[in-house]
Amino acid sequence: MLDSITHQFSLVNKSLKKAKNVLITSHENPDADAVGSLLALNSAFLKLNIKSVCYLSDQPSPSLNFLPHFFDIKNSLDSMNFDLLFCLDYGDFKRLKLPNSFHKKPMITFDHHRGEQEGFVKIIRPDFSSTAELIYYFLKEAKIEIDKPIATCLLAGIVSDTGIFSHISTSAQTMKVASDLLIKGAPLTKIIRQELIPRYGTLNNKIWGQVLSRVKFEKQKGLAYSSLTYENLKEQSINSLNLTGVASTISTIFPANLSLFLVEYEKGKIRGSLRSEPFRGKRVDSIARIMGGGGHPYAAGFKCDGTIEEVLKKVQNLII
Repeated sequence: MLDSITHQFSLVNKSLKKAKNVLITSHENPDADAVGSLLALNSAFLKLNIKSVCYLSDQPSPSLNFLPHFFDIKNSLDSMNFDLLFCLDYGDFKRLKLPNSFHKKPMITFDHHRGEQEGFVKIIRPDFSSTAELIYYFLKEAKIEIDKPIATCLLAGIVSDTGIFSHISTSAQTMKVASDLLIKGAPLTKIIRQELIPRYGTLNNKIWGQVLSRVKFEKQKGLAYSSLTYENLKEQSINSLNLTGVASTISTIFPANLSLFLVEYEKGKIRGSLRSEPFRGKRVDSIARIMGGGGHPYAAGFKCDGTIEEVLKKVQNLII
């Protein structure tokens, strides 16, 4: 499984030996896989005495602040003088929210999404559960010790992107990696608890009531959908990033082939989350890409301008 990327790992190692100032970054609205992968690499580089900066355009969820070096993450760049970029889990370069001038800098990509990635080394494995799982194998190949802090970051990424080991992407290989990370000291119970907080714990009963009362099922398309307006979020002081588990919940309510959850996170700006399962026979990544986003075959998302009604109609028209 790893033979095809062993050579790429060696290219990464050669580049690291020459690097003096490294930037590690990932996508906007970062999830635990993005944050965990970024912090794991940062800890590894500290072991190698490589100067690195962790940058994310958006502040990660506070529920991840138990991860080692979480507070080293910067949301702005004081310097542009990086001689090597590590870009993780992003799918499309525009989701990194980096200055255009960074296109010209040497870039290495680690990702498990199909998309529009860049870099002179692109290690992209959609057959992996998460970017964190990919980073694990890179560190093993590079013979960099995976200690408890690194193991914690990597397991957080894997737990998040596998839906706590429930998604189709969870393989025997994934479980072996998770087992090794547990042996190295990663606190699985704590990680699972923290993973559930942004999914469900911050939502009050009124918000859940609004979401569930608006669920509709379009039988012809096999689509279950719901939405929240900007006014709903303001009334309850809810951050739209704390709604990550809602789309998956909607998909279980009806015998739907796929589910859609739309949130007006700013006035006139919509975030959409699409979910399905292999046994339902509907992939959602192609719909998300047409809408300007991306993701996995059965879990994807997008952002666009418009009203909830306009965006809903566009998505409905894309469902075959």
